[in-house]
Amino acid sequence: MRLVVRVLNVLVVLLTLGSGVAVLVSDLTIPGYREHYRDAIWFVTAYCAVQLVYLVEFARDGRLVPWLALARCGAAYSFLAFFLELWPTWRSWTPGRYVYQLFEWREASKLGLFALVFLGRGAGNTLNAFYLTEKWWRPLRIRRPVVGRVVTALPVAATVLCVGAFLQLVHEEGQMFSAEAQEVAEFVYGGLDCAAVRANAGKTTTDLRQRGDRHYQVAITYGCAETRVLVRDEDGRVGSTAGPELDCCQDGS
Repeated sequence: MRLVVRVLNVLVVLLTLGSGVAVLVSDLTIPGYREHYRDAIWFVTAYCAVQLVYLVEFARDGRLVPWLALARCGAAYSFLAFFLELWPTWRSWTPGRYVYQLFEWREASKLGLFALVFLGRGAGNTLNAFYLTEKWWRPLRIRRPVVGRVVTALPVAATVLCVGAFLQLVHEEGQMFSAEAQEVAEFVYGGLDCAAVRANAGKTTTDLRQRGDRHYQVAITYGCAETRVLVRDEDGRVGSTAGPELDCCQDGS
């Protein structure tokens, strides 16, 4: 079982390390890439170095494995605690950005992201740390049963909380998402031109659109790095799409 857990950790680290290396190479070789993502070379390099330490330790089952598992778990919950504040910036600034992109299955749905954050980073890292630190907490359950049970109940409760949060978000998305509003958002986005992007960069415009006998509220947030269209139907359900408009802003905006 321990071998399986270690292999899973190695595979995860290979993904994050691969993303970090891809970002570092892009920063050094692709003109404008570093400026667009506002990457700091020292941070990307440090990120890759940390992932390399994880990879070596988990591959050889080194003595740092339980500590690294705890560190990843702690980092995951720090991220979850400030998820709403961190995510808008972190999703593009992190050297692991390509891992997140793997789970962005489509613009309208965040199920892949929710699964990665709450099931992967939350529940997954909790169970991972729980198993890999077994030699620490198992003797405690023998010497001090009450304290040991409390200590081991905490990761179980945290795992249940993460799974529950994921299921709740899935339920809410099912209630809030509108396929018709999504089609309108994609239609509106497809009709935007560079003149509109340059003229309204940094602004959000709103208007009312009609499709058939239904009306939709449309909000367009313009920007070079990302222009986003958010559409809300008469029932309050939404659809959205977004994308970069760097070509429109080459001459300034």
